[in-house]
Amino acid sequence: MALFKFNARKPFRVRSLRRDRETDATRAARLLGLVEGLRKEIERERDGLRDRHESIAAQAAFSQQALEDDQDTSISPVINDLTDVMIRYSARIAALEKQIDFVTGLRAQAELFPYENEDVATAATVPRRRLA
Repeated sequence: MALFKFNARKPFRVRSLRRDRETDATRAARLLGLVEGLRKEIERERDGLRDRHESIAAQAAFSQQALEDDQDTSISPVINDLTDVMIRYSARIAALEKQIDFVTGLRAQAELFPYENEDVATAATVPRRRLA
């Protein structure tokens, strides 16, 4: 009994290269769009944190100046809290910068994706010569 039967009325068909390329191009565009969307999202968060970081730094500087001028020790806990917030913002901004670098690397790889697949598709369609 044959494992694979060939039916001359229903020959095995392969999709056209054009259709494969269109599918790959659509998929690559979606991938690039997703990666680009992630990058923009991370950059928005980073930019918002930078703005708040600068505002907190200004508040801390004015509070420090007030402490030095008035010798008012009641403002010292405020300065400590502002310092802690600045440290947390700085750490988060650094983490977001790493995420942006990672996503930027993904984008570079995603840009090559259609070309790498094109090489595979082309190789699959080239008739193989038998070594004799």
